[in-house]
Amino acid sequence: MSHTSGDQMSTDSVRVEDAAKSENDWVRARILKQDPPAEGSLLKIAERARDMAANSLGKEHPAYAVALQNLGLYYDAIENDTAKANELFAQARAVLKDDDLPLAYGFHWLGIFHNQVSHDANRAEAPLAEALAIQRRAPGCDDVQLAETMIALADAKSVKTGIHSAIALLEEALAILRARAPEANSILLNAEKRLGVLATLRRMQIEDDS
Repeated sequence: MSHTSGDQMSTDSVRVEDAAKSENDWVRARILKQDPPAEGSLLKIAERARDMAANSLGKEHPAYAVALQNLGLYYDAIENDTAKANELFAQARAVLKDDDLPLAYGFHWLGIFHNQVSHDANRAEAPLAEALAIQRRAPGCDDVQLAETMIALADAKSVKTGIHSAIALLEEALAILRARAPEANSILLNAEKRLGVLATLRRMQIEDDS
């Protein structure tokens, strides 16, 4: 094989991977916006992306795992079928094993969906906790994304399990964001406001209990 031929194959592979990533990002956004496109139903586009990833990149590629996760997002967010969703999430985890950072983004946004769209903190907490666990153990994870997951998980915990664990998460997130300022200023200000509100609520609880 010539050097030129090898370079062409490498370029083609990168293009296929980029196309699969773009397709997965588009499918995820459509599902979590509950916005089926003209091309077909949300289930149809999720299944198409899965099949495309499997056929073009193989069933051991991260893009295939993310496509499986997107199908899980569909069953969780659209069909409210958590058993089917969890089955697909398990398949996605099995593909990536310990290299599961590509799944963090989808779990993060599923948690955001349940926080902000379905207003169900119980269902938001589990995917956000999984996203955070993935991000904590992954080398090279973006600190700002880690902090954003902490903030979203704090929002869920403040509703479901009380404000003390939420405050701890916000304080950790703020420490990360302050180290990254001014890059993360808007996120930082938002987190500081959340922490101020929760700190006030905690003081009120303490006063009521005394």
